[in-house]
Amino acid sequence: MRLEGKAALVTGGGTGLGLAVAKLFHAEGAKVAICGRRAEVLAKAAATIGPDVIAECCDVTDEAAVDAMVAAVARQFGRLDLLVHAAGIHPQRADIDKTTLDGFRQTMEGNTTATFLVARAAVRHMTQGSAIVVIGSIVAQLGSSNRFPYSTSKAALVGMVRQMAVSLGPRGIRVNLVQPGMVRTEMTEGLLDSMKPEQLERMRKAYPLGRFGEPDDVAQACLYLCSDGAGWVTGVTLNVDGGVSLP
Repeated sequence: MRLEGKAALVTGGGTGLGLAVAKLFHAEGAKVAICGRRAEVLAKAAATIGPDVIAECCDVTDEAAVDAMVAAVARQFGRLDLLVHAAGIHPQRADIDKTTLDGFRQTMEGNTTATFLVARAAVRHMTQGSAIVVIGSIVAQLGSSNRFPYSTSKAALVGMVRQMAVSLGPRGIRVNLVQPGMVRTEMTEGLLDSMKPEQLERMRKAYPLGRFGEPDDVAQACLYLCSDGAGWVTGVTLNVDGGVSLP
């Protein structure tokens, strides 16, 4: 098992990509903690992941709550080796001219500021050989209509991850970014279900591999980046997108 003896925290671990990561990491031998905003969802997720999973209810935009949550996880495990930050929001679908200031601020806080807060709290407990993976989005690279706040918030993560990789490298902590394409999750199912069959088919055909992604596609990439097999990989943006970002 590739993560035997490691302690991992997965934010947004109650659903979607975070849940897929938590399940895979647990199967690969890691001690796993998940966090999210909804206690009932977390409890159900923890039961599906396996025994001894820690579930922490936390608003990742709340500085004090994040610091306390991460410290509690590190204390219970006696260490913290891995962080996968999968928590994210998409509250307003709009182009720049229709984006409200409140919507923009909420999106930046939920996707960008939250990443900073969780990563800062985590590195205080990490040592040589630890790893962080941040889940971004391919729209940061491609852009997308009606997604100005979300695309902007995810694009900021590219620079953040590179900066963390440089500053944390001397401590032996690796930091990488995964940018998924379209994956059916709780966040995207409303959009996909609202589309006509011909619209879905056009979107699907844009992917050279001929399909949308599954949560496990992203989880497998996170597993690699958190494993010893990626021990000389840091500051990388890995597109897990079925080839849709190819020129």
